[in-house]
Amino acid sequence: MNICIVTGANSGMGMVTIQALLERGDRVIATVRSEKKATLLVQMLREHGVSHTNLEIEIVQLDRLESVRRFADHLFEQIGRIDRLILNAGVMVPPYHLTKDGFESQFQVNYLSHFYLIERLLPLLQHGNDPRVISISSLAGEGGLVRTDIELESIAHVKKEQYNPMRSYRESKLLQMVHMRELADKYGDDVTFVSVHPGIVNTDLFYRGKYGKAMKVLLKPIAQIGYWTGKLYTPEYGAKTALYLATTNDRLDNGGYYADSAPRLSNPVVEDTRYREDARRLSKKWVGLD
Repeated sequence: MNICIVTGANSGMGMVTIQALLERGDRVIATVRSEKKATLLVQMLREHGVSHTNLEIEIVQLDRLESVRRFADHLFEQIGRIDRLILNAGVMVPPYHLTKDGFESQFQVNYLSHFYLIERLLPLLQHGNDPRVISISSLAGEGGLVRTDIELESIAHVKKEQYNPMRSYRESKLLQMVHMRELADKYGDDVTFVSVHPGIVNTDLFYRGKYGKAMKVLLKPIAQIGYWTGKLYTPEYGAKTALYLATTNDRLDNGGYYADSAPRLSNPVVEDTRYREDARRLSKKWVGLD
């Protein structure tokens, strides 16, 4: 039985992922944003006939570093190892918002809070059974351009008048790849670190906000066309690569970037050793690990 941590587990690919892991008999610790989301998750698992005996649900708000700190502390108190850490939670192109920690929301939720969680949990991962960290990135990250600490500072604390939602999303996803590559370089003898492009997946990322539910209903026929043409994936298909990486006995490319269960060419920025080190150093400072 593997001990698996999955963030953003209450819907979409996260829901599919924990369902598959539970059906394998793994112990799953899943994070959601609220008690309401936790209740809905249990209800959905029951509807799918999946036992949640081995499931533990924790409330973690990735837009608050203190919430991530408490979660990490809790894990050290409760478990002695982590075998799989799957970083699925994320937001995409929201309106401009600075978190209470002072960071642009996509930068913190997609990258910085997950950065902090991984760095804190490294000792537990190093005691794991063939431990693997799987970071759900995006095709968008392939087009990321930030590669200096000055640019990184500007994207982390971007001003409202300079905010470009897609740019911030793109750079947050590139940073996930950069972090995986850097940790593979530093700790690859003990832990496998990989990032994933799951495909363009029809998840709730597209339907957040005031009119999200209405848009989901209105766009359902268009989504069906996307499925038929192969331009849009279901959450079940989108989760396939992460589940492959979590369960395969194949040798994996440590620090690599995967799509459709196979290695994919990453952004050249990922190979910039100096930037990787600068990004990790600055990020550790921001989360209080320096």
